[in-house]
Order: sequence, then C-alpha cells, then structure tokens
Amino acid sequence: MKQIGGSAALEGVMMKAPDAWALAVRLPSGEIHVERHEEPSLASRYAWARLPLVRGVIALFDALAVSYTALAKSAQLAEGDDGPALSKGSLYATMALSTAVGILLFIVLPAFVAGLFTDAKNAPWLYNGVAGLIKTGLLVGYLLFLRRFQDTRRFLMYHGAEHKAIHAYSLGLPLTVENVRAQPRFHPRCGTTFIAFVIVASIFVYSFLPHAEILWWRLAGRVVLLPLVAAVAFEMLRYSSSHDDPFSRALRWLGFQFQALTVDEPTDDMIEVAIESTKAALGTSDRERLVA
Repeated sequence: MKQIGGSAALEGVMMKAPDAWALAVRLPSGEIHVERHEEPSLASRYAWARLPLVRGVIALFDALAVSYTALAKSAQLAEGDDGPALSKGSLYATMALSTAVGILLFIVLPAFVAGLFTDAKNAPWLYNGVAGLIKTGLLVGYLLFLRRFQDTRRFLMYHGAEHKAIHAYSLGLPLTVENVRAQPRFHPRCGTTFIAFVIVASIFVYSFLPHAEILWWRLAGRVVLLPLVAAVAFEMLRYSSSHDDPFSRALRWLGFQFQALTVDEPTDDMIEVAIESTKAALGTSDRERLVA
C-alpha cells in the first residue's frame, strides 16, 4: 500500500503519492475536474533524500512546491478560468515571499519581543519558551481570524475531506462516501501538526544557540537554523504518527489541538472530490480495489 498525503485546494483536494500527484476540483458547473501529474518525489528517486533530518527538509520542499502549484491551478478552475496556469517562476516567487513573511512574523518578531521581557543570555530556555508562546499566540490568532471568512471555512472543510479519504484508504476500505464520511477528521501526519511541532522544536534547538550580544546576529542565527528546526519537527511528526506510546500520544494530542482550528467536517460533495483525487493519485494499479 502506498503512503499518500495531500492538502486542501480551492473547491478541491490535492493528493500526493510517491510517484504522482493529482488535483480534483468542483467546477462552477458542478462537475469534478480531475488531473494527474506523473512527478516522483525526491525521496523516491534519491537515497540521500531519505536520510534522517535531511528527509524532513526534502519532504517539506516537495510538499510546498506541489501544494502551491495545486492551489494556483484550483483557483483558476474554481473561478471557471481555463487560461494558462501561473509559471513556475511566479509560483516560486510566491513561495519565497510567503516564506519571508512567515520568517519575519513567526521567527524574528517573537524572538525580538521575547528579548524585551527575558534574559536571552542567562536564561535561554525561558527566553525561547516565551518566544514559543508568542509564536503560538500569533498562529492561533491568525487562524481564528481566517476562520471568520466563509471561503476559508470551505477550504478547511475540504481539508477534512482530504484527511478522511486518506484514513479510509489506509484502512483498505473501498472509497465510498459512506466509508470516507465515517473516518475521523484529524490525521497525525497533517501539516498543521507539523507547524505545531516546529514551534516545539524551535524552543529546543534555539536554546543551544550561542548567545550573541548584537540583536540582529541573534535573529539571523534563528533564520539560519530554520532548516534544522523543520527537520527535527518532521522527525517528531514521523515518530508520533508511527508509534503508540505515552510520548507519541502526547504529541498527537498537541497536533490535534491545532488541527481543531484548520480542519472542519466536510459535506458529501466535498468527500466526492477527495475520493476522485485519491483515486487519480494512486493510479490504475490501485483503482480497482478502491471501488465498492
């Protein structure tokens, strides 16, 4: 059985298998547009991309690249635009800008504010713990603000449909609306859980940074170590989703608390879209057994 992941799109769902990814979008006409892209992941092509710590950064880059591409395409389809998709250059520029804004908002700003209230040199764990709390507050506030919009709520419902379809496939169930609807909306490998683990990992990793008296050097050190933070967070995600012990259950619980803000119960028509995306991503070799 292939391991699949995915993400919500605008009026649709993207599903990614090791050798391909697919996008299904509910068009304004009510029909479901489905497309499949043969695109093996870096981890499936190169052994070095599966090494511990390295695999986290590689998986994150792979997931972000596909998710941005699918999101841009779904936006066009959902609005009935059949024109050419955004160029790869535009997509990567958008990714770079989003990453820069995220670094400023969730790395630089919390570190700066935490330094106003704690002693970064003599109490690094306290300093990074306060910075982690500020990151958490910013993230939760941002998500609560986004949830106020109807379009965002629909996006979060498609997120739930994606999770439910993955659960049903992992259990070996035929992908029917009834089987998928019965599955939990939270998933231990969700990107939202990964973000929560990034906050936890940052407290741990940044506490070992040598203290720099110059503020901008201190902030720059956090940016430079961000790939390591992401790698540690990925290993936490991998462990929590594949083990069942008190530590992994605590990690899953933490992730699910964040997912409560980003994953909603889908409607049956959204589940239909997630099913079509899942079937397309898996390809013809798995398709027959997925049909009741």
